[in-house]
Amino acid sequence: MTIQATWKPSQGNSICQLTNGTAEWQADLDASAGGDTRYPNPHDLLDSALAACTTLTLQLYAKRKGYPVTDVHVSVGHQEANGTYTMQREVKVSGDLSPQILEDLLRVANRCPVHKTLSGQFSIETSMA
Repeated sequence: MTIQATWKPSQGNSICQLTNGTAEWQADLDASAGGDTRYPNPHDLLDSALAACTTLTLQLYAKRKGYPVTDVHVSVGHQEANGTYTMQREVKVSGDLSPQILEDLLRVANRCPVHKTLSGQFSIETSMA
C-alpha cells in the first residue's frame, strides 16, 4: 500500500492530506514552524506507528495465548541528538499477569513489525515525477 500526501497553497494553511487509498488523515508542521497542534506532525506520525503496532501486536498475541490482559497502554516519545533519532517506548499491560507472562509480552513487543523495521537498515529512494 502506498501513502499519498498532498498540499495546495489555496488551502490557506500548511496541513497536508494523507491517504492510503481507503483511510484518510492529516498532518501539519510543528507548532514552532507555524503548524496547527490539532494535527500530528511527521515525527508524531512516526512515533505513533511504533505505538500502534506494539499495542496491536500485544492485543493479538494476548488473545491467542489466552492471557488475562485487561488493558494495553504504549507511549512513545523521541529525542534527536547528534544525528540519532532515539525512540523511548514504555509498555504497560494490566491484568492478573505473572512475571513470566509480562516477560513474554515484552519479548513480543520488541518483535512487532514496525519495531523490526525501525531497528533495521533504511534506504530511501526518491524520484521526481
